[in-house]
Amino acid sequence: MLFLIFLLLISPNIYAEKYRVFFKDKGEGEFYKGTTLFQLAENSISERSKIRRAKIFPKDSLVTSQDVPINPEYIKTIASQGAEIKLKLKWLNYIVIEIDSQKISKIQSLPFVKFVQKIGNKVPRELLFNSVNQESKIDLKKEIFLNIAENLQYGESYNQLRMLAIDKLHSYGIFGEDVLLGILDSGFRWKTHKGLKNSNVAAEFDFLNNDTITGNEANDVPSQDGHGTMVFSIIAGFSPGKLIGSAPFANFALAKTESIPFESHFEEDCFASALEWFDSLGVDVVTSSLGYSQFDSTEISYDFDELDGKTTLVSAYANFAKRLGICLVASAGNKGPRDSTIQAPAEALSEIAIGAVAPTGDTVLKFSSRGPTADGRIKPDFLAQGKSVISFSAVNPDTLLYGSGTSVASPLFAGGVVCLLSAFEELTPDTVISLLKSFASNKEHPNNTLGWGIPDFFASAINYDILISYPITYSINNRQRIIFKAKYTYPIRKVNLFLKGESESDFKLHEMNYSEYYDLYYFDLNPNTGDSIFQYFVVAQSTDGRERRKPFYQNKTFVLKMGMESSNVNTILDTNYIRLSFFASENSSILYPTLLESSGELYFDTPTINSNWIKVAVVSLLGEVVFEKKFNPKYAIKRFNFL
Repeated sequence: MLFLIFLLLISPNIYAEKYRVFFKDKGEGEFYKGTTLFQLAENSISERSKIRRAKIFPKDSLVTSQDVPINPEYIKTIASQGAEIKLKLKWLNYIVIEIDSQKISKIQSLPFVKFVQKIGNKVPRELLFNSVNQESKIDLKKEIFLNIAENLQYGESYNQLRMLAIDKLHSYGIFGEDVLLGILDSGFRWKTHKGLKNSNVAAEFDFLNNDTITGNEANDVPSQDGHGTMVFSIIAGFSPGKLIGSAPFANFALAKTESIPFESHFEEDCFASALEWFDSLGVDVVTSSLGYSQFDSTEISYDFDELDGKTTLVSAYANFAKRLGICLVASAGNKGPRDSTIQAPAEALSEIAIGAVAPTGDTVLKFSSRGPTADGRIKPDFLAQGKSVISFSAVNPDTLLYGSGTSVASPLFAGGVVCLLSAFEELTPDTVISLLKSFASNKEHPNNTLGWGIPDFFASAINYDILISYPITYSINNRQRIIFKAKYTYPIRKVNLFLKGESESDFKLHEMNYSEYYDLYYFDLNPNTGDSIFQYFVVAQSTDGRERRKPFYQNKTFVLKMGMESSNVNTILDTNYIRLSFFASENSSILYPTLLESSGELYFDTPTINSNWIKVAVVSLLGEVVFEKKFNPKYAIKRFNFL
């Protein structure tokens, strides 16, 4: 009797399996502006998503029929049959359910159901999207490659960033600010890690378990979140002297989609669902170090001819995401050195596939997957360091890991793409790809081992337009200092600051002071209006007539609160390079840029001041008074030694 009762208790779950249920439509009615379906679609995406799409589509075409959510009545009816809803994917209009296999025939017979299949099968080609548009080209100016100066704050992570010249972007104040990066991986243990806990995580979701916990849960194997934490730290890690990520000040959306113990098509559905979520949030760049071709023995694997850039579910979804303006970066895979070992989604038409190169930059690592794809395209697209890449350990916050694989090359590269978009908000995915190909080491002879080679992100940036940093600001001598850095292939003629206090109706123009030693422009705000909050933007002009605004779009400004300090101030400014001398008298005060000799001597010309005394102080860019002296101007000397 006890044995029979036990069988009854477990029998409802014996035949539970996962299925995809595709629908014929999204409900009654037509789709155009003003209809119910259009309103539902528009409400399902964020303003940030619309802004990103506006770089691709006309303003009256930002919302698509794919944005219409799945009809809730359809979902309700299927749930009433005993199905557990696992995922909802509006772009292809299907859901993933778990249900007793004996009940699936009832769902198949519902009038609004188009097609049902077990999760272990491939999605039929005819249900996928059409291919993406071919990439466009852009006009580029003459190449100028600059030498890279080492910054000791990077620790052992310096080489992996230097290879791509991402460190040079950092030195000009570009760390990924205002860009939203989506990461798909196995999980992320970031909240308790001292090198990650201050990361700007805007959202996170576990698509495997349908909750918001992306770290390990009770049902996870101990290593579940290790890979994702490693990938995340390569981009977001911030521990000066040990590891600085490729885009540490970006915003992040984290998606847990990959199960470590299993290789199932359900992970593809999770991947696809995560891309829809990313789009709705307004994600600008997506990176994944995941690959799909072979699955567990109970499921159907992909044949090589299906790795044609558009046939796998993840590749079809990636292609559609790019059409909506998202830049996608994927690891090429670790199946090399044989030809045609590239995996999905790296083989997608839309993906930037990243292969792995040795730390010396001169040898492609044997494991790095090669092209061509099934339809004959070159893959990988680019290379990044894929051996001895520094990252954080998920288990021990004080331990650095030395990772190898295209899994560690991809996040390095993705951080560079984030920095490019941080510098130039208007860039589209096609422009990013064309720009990087034009400044890559193998651009003349791209092939299926090297792709276009190792790109120079800094050269790409300064040849595209005037590179302007995000603002650096801090309080100094009862004033608020505002600093911008600017660089271009032609000399910068001037940088104008436009500033407006909260009590003022118009912006006032202030030409910023220039410090020739570090491409640095500064202005000290001493408000006489009593305002404590200001809006501002800058406009840089070069000698060839080019002009650029930061922020780029006219409806955006920076906001300054008196006394605030930028999060990037200690990272960007190196006090060994620049000092500013501060003159004060009975009547006035002057900030005057000077160069300190290595001997510690300061040379200057005293300003013309009608005063009985002058005080000179040498102040570092961080506001620290290094030296000060008061003297009579009648007997002014031209040199001080303060070391």
